[in-house]
Amino acid sequence: MSSIQTTAALDELLPDEPLAKAPDTAQIKESDEPFDPPAYMYKSKFTEFLWKLPQPVIALTSMIAVAIAITSEAMSPKALGEGADLLTAFLLFSPLLLLLAAERVWTKKKAWLLNWKDYAEDIFWIFTAAYIWIPLISDYYRTPISDAFEWIRENTFVPITLEATTIPGLILCAVVAQTAAEFIYYWIHRCSHRYMIAWRTHATHHHITKMSAMRSNRTHPTEFLALSFSTPIILALFGATPEVIAVSAALGFCNGWITHSNLPMRSSIWNWFFTSPEHHQLHHSHDFNDSNTNFGCGIIIWDRLFGTFSSSSYIERCGSGTGKQLSLFEQYALALYPDDKIKSL
Repeated sequence: MSSIQTTAALDELLPDEPLAKAPDTAQIKESDEPFDPPAYMYKSKFTEFLWKLPQPVIALTSMIAVAIAITSEAMSPKALGEGADLLTAFLLFSPLLLLLAAERVWTKKKAWLLNWKDYAEDIFWIFTAAYIWIPLISDYYRTPISDAFEWIRENTFVPITLEATTIPGLILCAVVAQTAAEFIYYWIHRCSHRYMIAWRTHATHHHITKMSAMRSNRTHPTEFLALSFSTPIILALFGATPEVIAVSAALGFCNGWITHSNLPMRSSIWNWFFTSPEHHQLHHSHDFNDSNTNFGCGIIIWDRLFGTFSSSSYIERCGSGTGKQLSLFEQYALALYPDDKIKSL
């Protein structure tokens, strides 16, 4: 079956019109925030070219660093899930700290610059995800569901095993794992924009009004259940080793932080396959049609294949509904709100 036929068949499973309606622009008030041009203006063609380099450099460096640490036995691949040591924490989180510092110097949109309250709230989201929601969901998957994953791993029909002992091999296996996992994530994400029952768990992530690297972690606890499903099932199917899982995690974290960053990174050949900040910033656009494009958070190839890709870099503001910043309480509670109230936020 051709990719066009596949797209047509899958689209028949989804309703013609999204359940969540576009916001009434009459409800949107003028903002007092600094005005930024919808499209970033580079000083020169050379400057524009230079901004194509940071994403592949940071992502590859992060994967290579973890791969070297594992192959040199400086780090145990299981440290990711069993009390990470100082080296593991440094290798995983140094890209985030680098991106946050760069945002203060090479800002893409001044209106997206975070204040101290924004930073405090983002740290809260990372802390609760790392120490409350992810451990709880991990324990959930260690129940009979984990036995199902183990059965899949032992009886997989996939004739490929993701294992490697060299640095290039680990990186290649990590990319394969991320690509396959994002195929499932792509359809979960796309459906969450189409069906209200799924949108109520995903809306929290789209109600951010500023883009920044740390904001990739702003995920409602109930959404972790769905998003945490794709990676384990793929890793089980492919029989991925702990070493591959560790490098894959480094790529996943790094991609998420980069694509949410407030930096003028430009799409390049790298981004024919991987999602760029331009791609994902458009997905977070307040414009309803733009927000229903580029569903891949780290891998953009599935959007290209299934007809949801947009190369536009034109974005005036990000957010959802009325475009107002929600309180921390509302961000947690909106999953329990009636449909009409969610649409009115």
